[in-house]
Amino acid sequence: MELVEIRDLDGPNIFLLEPAIKVELSWSDQDIGPEALADLARRSASLAPHLESGSGLDGLGHLWREIVAALHRQAGIEVPETVWRQLETAGRVVVAYGWQRRAFALEVAKVLAGLATGGELDPLTTHRLQSLLAQPATEQDQPAFLPDSARTVPIIAITGTNGKTTTTRLIVHILREAGRRVGWSSSAGVFIEGDQVLDGDYTGPTGALRVLRDAHVDVAVLETARGGILLRGLAYESNDVGVFTNVSPDHLDLHGIRTVEGLARAKATVLRVTRPDGYTVLNADDPLVVALNGTLRARSFLISRRHDNPHVAAHQEEGGATLVVADGALALTMEGIETRIVALSDIPMTFGGRAGHMVENALCGAAACLGLGLSAGDVASGLASFRNSPQQNTGRLNVYDIDGVTVIVDYAHNEAGLKNLLEFGRGYLGEGGRLVSIIGTAGDRTDDALRALGAMAANASDRVIIKRTTKYLRGRSAAEMDRLFQEGIKAGNGKTAPVEPSEQDALRSALTDTRRGDVITMMCIEQVAEVQRDLSAQGAPLS
Repeated sequence: MELVEIRDLDGPNIFLLEPAIKVELSWSDQDIGPEALADLARRSASLAPHLESGSGLDGLGHLWREIVAALHRQAGIEVPETVWRQLETAGRVVVAYGWQRRAFALEVAKVLAGLATGGELDPLTTHRLQSLLAQPATEQDQPAFLPDSARTVPIIAITGTNGKTTTTRLIVHILREAGRRVGWSSSAGVFIEGDQVLDGDYTGPTGALRVLRDAHVDVAVLETARGGILLRGLAYESNDVGVFTNVSPDHLDLHGIRTVEGLARAKATVLRVTRPDGYTVLNADDPLVVALNGTLRARSFLISRRHDNPHVAAHQEEGGATLVVADGALALTMEGIETRIVALSDIPMTFGGRAGHMVENALCGAAACLGLGLSAGDVASGLASFRNSPQQNTGRLNVYDIDGVTVIVDYAHNEAGLKNLLEFGRGYLGEGGRLVSIIGTAGDRTDDALRALGAMAANASDRVIIKRTTKYLRGRSAAEMDRLFQEGIKAGNGKTAPVEPSEQDALRSALTDTRRGDVITMMCIEQVAEVQRDLSAQGAPLS
């Protein structure tokens, strides 16, 4: 057995809804046989003299729990909740336990890892652990998260694969239009009442804590990505509204997550900590998301683009809250009362309902605000005044006209996002118009995912351009990514595509061979500001 990592998670996480220490190890069949587990029990006998070793992963998990408990008892501290879990990555297993003192808890992890990997127990272990507890607890020695006892403002947290940033921005807009003082963290930075205080991707606990610790806000809106959950945990003990937009394959084969089901479980951490008297907004059109209905401690608020969604109908019969599209409008059912909120034609971000994924985002954002207690009128007013403009929703379905050529810039970065972008773009084609797609994404995708992007673009477009990734290679080479895109494109239409060194260069290349009625769809994640500046100088925004 070998140690993979020891990680201190400062807040609720995929293993426990509290700060936890994660000890990940790799194992083989030899490591979980009766002889190996009996040897582990023997080497741990001075801690727990009557351990039953058993066999298999269950036997190993039992031993680990008992060793963790014994180490805490001998140190004179309460035994924490302890779990073990086999990861989706073959041959990997985790033991996780709650903690309140970092140095002590990490030392426990080192002792456990030492025993698991064949080491003998140090006779001075108990003394060393007691000494760590005897020292004053510093700020660095305590979990960096906000307990409910210290929380003073309501929290809306948004997770999912696609639509998180747009939904976050929409919620913020509705709240501010209703007179609330809002702080929010997102992939675009941290903002306090419209002023950016941190620049960059802050969808993890650092950005959330910056918002939660600011005295000028009365509502916190936190975009929450799976990376922060897996690497550090959430920044708070509970939220008042949790939103799950959707889930699809993205960022797989990272941190023990290999399937979309595993990804859904990780993201669901945001909903598992929603207060019992709060709401979890669930997309009833997504099977993995709506499957959480009835499994969470908070009330469910189902949203759907289909008024006849069977999950919605069943939830309404049980008295649950729903928000759906019916007869071209957002229709709310809450506490048995039906209310028409606003027509799709009066929600600019949906382009009259043509942008289906934006309808989904509008439903999620509206439900979150209703769940927090805003009136239907305030929500309708906010929806009517929010646009996919570079000013209000930069980089998300921003549409421009350049001499009869439509250019659509979007943060699409995975298959689901590209599919939505291409479908939306085809709706702008003029007579005889051609669809040109510019593709590219970050390097932390699987080989198959990159090939799939190429094939999807090739199948849907008349022309494909690859824009080279430079800022978000994340361990890959640009040449490797180009090759995988080309393999997908060739599988899709038998051709190859030109490669441009940047997003700006790709856009310039696309515009050199276009005519009225053509549409350019652009996956844009690295040079959003520069691309928008170029487009504003040449044409006019339509969104």
